[in-house]
Amino acid sequence: MITIAAALALTILLILSMENLALPRLRRRSIFRRMSLLSAMPAVVFFTTLTMISYRPCFSAVATLIVFAGIIVANNAKFAILGEPLVFSDFRLLREAINHPALYVRYIGLWKIVAVCLAATLAIASAVVLEPPLAEREHIDDFIPTIVYLATVLGMIYAIVRGPLRGTFVTLLRTFGPTANVTEDVDKLSLVVCLIFYFFLAGESDRPQPGLPRMAQGKAAGKTRIANPAPAAAKRFLAQRGPDIVAVQSESFFDARKLHRVVPRDLLSHYDRRAREACYSGRLSVPARGAYTMRTEFAFLSGLPNAALGYNRFNPYLQLCKQPVWTIAHLLRSQGYRTVCIHPFHASFFDRHEVMPNLGFDTFLDIESFGDAPSFGPYISDMAVAERICRVLGEASDRPTFIFAITMENHGRWEPGRLDNQAPDPDIEKEPLGCPSLGLYLRHLRNTDQLVARVTTKLASRRSDGVFCLYGDHLPSLPNAFRTAHFEDPRTDYLVWRKGGATPRLLDTSADVLGQLMLHAAFSPQALESPQRAAVSAE
Repeated sequence: MITIAAALALTILLILSMENLALPRLRRRSIFRRMSLLSAMPAVVFFTTLTMISYRPCFSAVATLIVFAGIIVANNAKFAILGEPLVFSDFRLLREAINHPALYVRYIGLWKIVAVCLAATLAIASAVVLEPPLAEREHIDDFIPTIVYLATVLGMIYAIVRGPLRGTFVTLLRTFGPTANVTEDVDKLSLVVCLIFYFFLAGESDRPQPGLPRMAQGKAAGKTRIANPAPAAAKRFLAQRGPDIVAVQSESFFDARKLHRVVPRDLLSHYDRRAREACYSGRLSVPARGAYTMRTEFAFLSGLPNAALGYNRFNPYLQLCKQPVWTIAHLLRSQGYRTVCIHPFHASFFDRHEVMPNLGFDTFLDIESFGDAPSFGPYISDMAVAERICRVLGEASDRPTFIFAITMENHGRWEPGRLDNQAPDPDIEKEPLGCPSLGLYLRHLRNTDQLVARVTTKLASRRSDGVFCLYGDHLPSLPNAFRTAHFEDPRTDYLVWRKGGATPRLLDTSADVLGQLMLHAAFSPQALESPQRAAVSAE
């Protein structure tokens, strides 16, 4: 018992010390503080469980410390790149990292992962070999204490996760004052505790968030049906054919010319031309930085500001969108539109094969529908996506079409050798600002510009009216380039263009409002509220 107590005490002390290293650190923390007992509880449960299974307290202490250290290292790495601490929904991405390692492993480094795994395996194996169990268990009766303990723990977990104690447990968690502001909560509650709290609170009906308008609250976070805030003018198209509408969420797109004068001025010449003719264009505030495409995607389609989603804001596709949620796709389908989502990647990524029907799409075309379409770098090219959009538009139909395309070509990481099989672009430096990754990114951006030209030309050539919207889901993860250029603006760029031109309006807006601006362009803008009001985000 003395050995167990000593190992547990040392584990708790080291865990509390390691918690002090977790980012962000908004204020000085002492090892022993008001939340120390709460912070230690996950370590106590984990240590006790391993001890009851192995009867090796030193092994249990080493394993517990390795697991908690791994969580803190992963948290700090994420915070350094994306400016956000680790959240519970990130663990859901472990499956994606296994299925699609190229999207994740590159950011950490394969050899670093291998080294960490080998070191952890060696440490645990050494502890098992060098430490004899506290008692030998030779008969089945010797395992009864372990079986009783595990049954009790698993029963309690079931009771609070899915059983009768869930409501009581959630109420208890709320008494500690979590805010769904992950930066503040990690600093106040500790990292691991915050992960546990958010896991249980996600999907629960949230209390109104301070500073949000009534329209954005209430049903937003926990209910399956969300009130339809669609412009009333859209309903007048029941008696006539509406315009074809194409919205493109462009991977990591922003006007990189704002970064530095080293970026060619004609890099986005087709985008510039359409922006001069556009109904609306400008800077776009997005709920993501360097990753988390699904946050911007959902904001655009649903019209809900990220803050209205409560604990679902980190990954709305994880729980919230597993049931029908109102989106502009639902609205347009109710007006007789075909609704098609195009994404040149695997349908299971972010569970889009389950989510997109719930968001109002009749058809979801994933990478399987692209066949032998050309790639540019590791992923299907933007021009292949443009051709797929044009093919869908060209399909005979007496119904107007809404296409929502999510590109992949410019997905990071922009590593040396990525475009070695492509002809060089003489107008783009290989290492602008001393950053080879920026040079690669700009070459992909040139292809996005070609997508704008191809799709808008197709819409302009059709007999029916057409509306085109393009926006960036988040900034690219290019920390060295941004640091060198002293660039700190987190916004991306957008345009909303309509066939035949319009009086251009420069408006800075947000992703949750952009869908409304697109509907303004499609359905009699003069009959709707002023665009200046629409451009103000609920956030």
